[in-house]
Amino acid sequence: MTVEAALPRPLPEGFLPSGCSYAQQDWPVLARQWFPLVRADDPLAKPRQVVLLNLRLAVYRMPDGMRIGRDMCPHRGLPLSSGRIEGEELVCAYHGLRFGSDGQCRLVPEKLAPKTADCFRITAFPAVERHGLIWTCLIPEDETWMPSIPSSEGTSPLDGAVSIFKLSIGPLSDSQKELALNELHRLLKEMAFGGIPNSLLSSGT
Repeated sequence: MTVEAALPRPLPEGFLPSGCSYAQQDWPVLARQWFPLVRADDPLAKPRQVVLLNLRLAVYRMPDGMRIGRDMCPHRGLPLSSGRIEGEELVCAYHGLRFGSDGQCRLVPEKLAPKTADCFRITAFPAVERHGLIWTCLIPEDETWMPSIPSSEGTSPLDGAVSIFKLSIGPLSDSQKELALNELHRLLKEMAFGGIPNSLLSSGT
């Protein structure tokens, strides 16, 4: 397993995304599960917005690995996915704040004085590579934990992803499993996995 992640900065206790479509009791349970967001071999020439459980994330590749952060600049809340990567920094497209791989702001334009770089940090989530995909968890209780399934010859990223996911959601209620599998299905379709058999994404293990 390859872990490429800035240390996660936890969301506030009781957090729910704006306009959340999930029940208040379901969202934190689902947010503790690991979901794949992009293919590991995706070049990601610029930051990309990916929505997970109604929360907008910015996924971007730095020289030292993949990064996942909340798609909201800590300055004015504008989307970081509209920014660009310059060297070892993510640059906000709106006011030019520069963020390092750890999510900490490194440079604030003079026009924003007296604010300093120490005032701004991206809310970061773990990025874990497994079976050719990059996974994250919004409320990580252990940033390196995921079900261990050995790769075998002929195992596709899709098969591996679904096998890992079904193991991880075992303790959930039937209704929560259905919600989780629906979200997984949507994410896989966005990654251009076409023709996903319904039987593969059934709640049975």
